[in-house]
Amino acid sequence: QPAPTLTDGSQRIREDMRKIVLDARDKVFPALANISVITVNYATGQETKGGQNGSGSIISKDGYVVTNHHVVEGGKKFKVTLADKQELPARLVGDDPLTDLAVLQIDMKQLAPGTELAVANWGESTNLTIGDTVMAMGSPFSLSRSVTLGIVSNADRVFTGGGGDDVEEMEFDPGQRTGIFTRWIQHDAAINPGNSGGPLVNLQGQIVG
Repeated sequence: QPAPTLTDGSQRIREDMRKIVLDARDKVFPALANISVITVNYATGQETKGGQNGSGSIISKDGYVVTNHHVVEGGKKFKVTLADKQELPARLVGDDPLTDLAVLQIDMKQLAPGTELAVANWGESTNLTIGDTVMAMGSPFSLSRSVTLGIVSNADRVFTGGGGDDVEEMEFDPGQRTGIFTRWIQHDAAINPGNSGGPLVNLQGQIVG
């Protein structure tokens, strides 16, 4: 039996959706960055260095990059790789474990002459509803930038402690869970290690999470 073919209407819908996704991707991809972090830990009484990677979005022409707190946690040195492969040092401007957010700033003096940073734009996350299509963008496994597609299944998810309805006790201990005060957007776009800190994007090419 030959494989069934798409009807003209189905083919148009498929092509229209592909164009919408690519247009939205192209609005954000130039501002998508890979973040490399050198960590230092003294928990054993000795200095132990390590590394971790994540993703982020450039949100201003002067080099501010938004990512997750758990990407930069324990970091002493930070490097941001731009879409054009420039690798630039950055400093931690601030982070907040309770909302799992952090902001880095690229060392603008290290930019190649003539480089103008691409900037991603914000959307309105409160406009999201169940069934909306969203895209997760980032650099999974420190590989090249990628986009995955999914739908919103809950636009206002809250996670509390495992022992009841109250928010778990807030102690800044090793292994402390972050994002306690975040209202999460639950969706089924694929997420892999290294995607952390990358943007969740609506079909208008705007960051919504």
